[in-house]
Amino acid sequence: MGAEASVDFCARSVGHLRDALPRVLGVSLAPAADAANMRRTSGVVILGYLGAGALLAGVVMGGFSALLSFWAGWRESDVFIQVGRRAFYAAAVMTVLAAVLLEVALLSHDFSLAYVVEHTDLSTPTALVAAGFYGGQEGSLLYWTLILGVLGAASLFASSRLGARISAYATGILAAILSFFLFVLAVVASPFDLLSVTPPDGLGLNPVLRDGGMLIHPPVVLAGFASFAIPFSFACAALLAGRADAVWIAHTRRFALLAWSLQTAGLLLGMWWAYHVLGWGGYWGWDPVENVALMPWLATTAYLHSSQVQERRGRLRSWNFGLVILAFLLVVFGTFIVRSGVVPSVHTFAISAIGPWFFAFLFVCVVFSGTLLAFRAASLGEASGPAPAVSREGAFVLQNLLLIGVVAVVLWGTVLPLVSGMFGTERVVGAPYYERAAAPLFATILALMAVGPLLPWRHAGRPVLRALRWPATAALVVMTGLFVAGVRSAPALVAVPLAVAAGATVASEYTRAALKRPMSILRRRRRYGAYLAHLGLVVVVVGIAASHFGQQEKDVTLQPGAQVTVAGYTLTYTGAQKRQLTDHTEFVAGMRFGDQTLEPSRATYAGLGGQALTHVAITTTPLADVYVVLAGTNDDGSASFRVFVNPLVSWVWAGGAVIILGVVLGNVGERSPIPELARRRIPITLPA
Repeated sequence: MGAEASVDFCARSVGHLRDALPRVLGVSLAPAADAANMRRTSGVVILGYLGAGALLAGVVMGGFSALLSFWAGWRESDVFIQVGRRAFYAAAVMTVLAAVLLEVALLSHDFSLAYVVEHTDLSTPTALVAAGFYGGQEGSLLYWTLILGVLGAASLFASSRLGARISAYATGILAAILSFFLFVLAVVASPFDLLSVTPPDGLGLNPVLRDGGMLIHPPVVLAGFASFAIPFSFACAALLAGRADAVWIAHTRRFALLAWSLQTAGLLLGMWWAYHVLGWGGYWGWDPVENVALMPWLATTAYLHSSQVQERRGRLRSWNFGLVILAFLLVVFGTFIVRSGVVPSVHTFAISAIGPWFFAFLFVCVVFSGTLLAFRAASLGEASGPAPAVSREGAFVLQNLLLIGVVAVVLWGTVLPLVSGMFGTERVVGAPYYERAAAPLFATILALMAVGPLLPWRHAGRPVLRALRWPATAALVVMTGLFVAGVRSAPALVAVPLAVAAGATVASEYTRAALKRPMSILRRRRRYGAYLAHLGLVVVVVGIAASHFGQQEKDVTLQPGAQVTVAGYTLTYTGAQKRQLTDHTEFVAGMRFGDQTLEPSRATYAGLGGQALTHVAITTTPLADVYVVLAGTNDDGSASFRVFVNPLVSWVWAGGAVIILGVVLGNVGERSPIPELARRRIPITLPA
């Protein structure tokens, strides 16, 4: 119910904005009466003019930076390269200024701005008022642009060692992307549109968004989306400059890791938010917008592994360029899906004028990057000969193919409603399609996680077979234990043992290093940080498998004092009460669970047409979450509940934290030469 209301609210908001009338430029043509009203509120309206002016200035500076940087890179003019880069910095500063002005307007309740009216009111807590910055179409797009400008400036500032041409072309590409977003914000979907009449209060934030998750999930996942533009820009710049070595990889690897880490955190926080707010007992529903956030993460996961092959062996150069380009194209595609409303989803905005612009941008990006990669592919100088099949390099290649296979599965399921609708009947696939199509691919990836780290870069020999005995034994023991415990689900009997085998491989690698060369864990922290991230993924997989295949639920209607038992957990209904709050009415039920009382509730917002929202009550035990949803209350004092017991859900959140920790410990402060270049300076024969 809350999710459907979210879509309705978004549609109503866009419609209201369309009717709200004049833009900043239009206000100047208002009749005399409106002009007098403007003079009375000029101290407030000025924010709208300043914000719109900052966006327009950013468009001008960004466009100038793009044109000048491409020309300067072609001519290799150091002076004009610097000028182009500083013009990008100026565009980024204008973006920061626009963002600050919008935040000031929100916090000061400047209801002369349509965006502020649509997404805040006087009763909204200050923290959520500030979060309204990215709570709507225009504001979230400005936040996206803000992150792009800041991270783009940081990447360009650190790009001096790449050479003049790569740096100039990267500036041009980043400036072109930034200019597009600023143009859309200035002309198509401005957050600084002014209303002809300033209302005394706003409409308020969508009730679904009035949650602590609003403060963390949207900004993280939007920052992740924006970050993918950095590796893309430097990859295309390297292609334009004819540089096929790993220089661009060494420079952008941390930005790729940043994008990947932000997307990892955004996906996990989105799962956590859905789990705590939506009340359906799960955290991943294969919704189209969830899918478009997952796909660039999968492509970048493939790139982070295959880039090691280029660094170590000089192979997969074209493939790495393609992966970085694919990740960004998937981000642009996802942005189009979210902001056009062409695919049904609980997350998308209503259909708006912004959709065609992003479709055109996607088309330009595909044509530009595809043509560039095809034109340069023959000159990339790939190492001759195929990779050994049974080797770490071969494992990376297979893992990459599997990850791209998952991307293809998810992409087809996402676009099927759009494609089928073009031919008459709209078809929508659900979770069973994704589970049947992607599960075998994920299982094979888990197996590679168990085997791959034990393989040498060149051909494997008998020592590898001896090393594999530990993960194989761990998998066999766990599978036997699950079977004895009564587990008969084939997917669970495959996923959990394979995950444990991957964990055993990580443990064996750490043990071997600790016994032979303990300091190598610190000296080679990039490698062992990756192993820690693998261990976190193992924990996540076990949590997902347990909560998905072991979930139990029961729908009950209870009188006060009655009990319900689910999976061995007993709850007692103690009664319900009605609470009248400022903007909504809340029915709160009490469910006693041991020494604590859970309070699931249902809130009704009369001011929003009677929209109802469920507040879930969750308690976590060492082995499972007890998850209680209040479905409704009755006149005789009884209440209806849906009770879930979800095993090991906390492992999903804990495993995600370990993944991020592994990435941070493995890469923060690391300084390493470009391996592909440094290797050439190492003598073939080393002293004993």
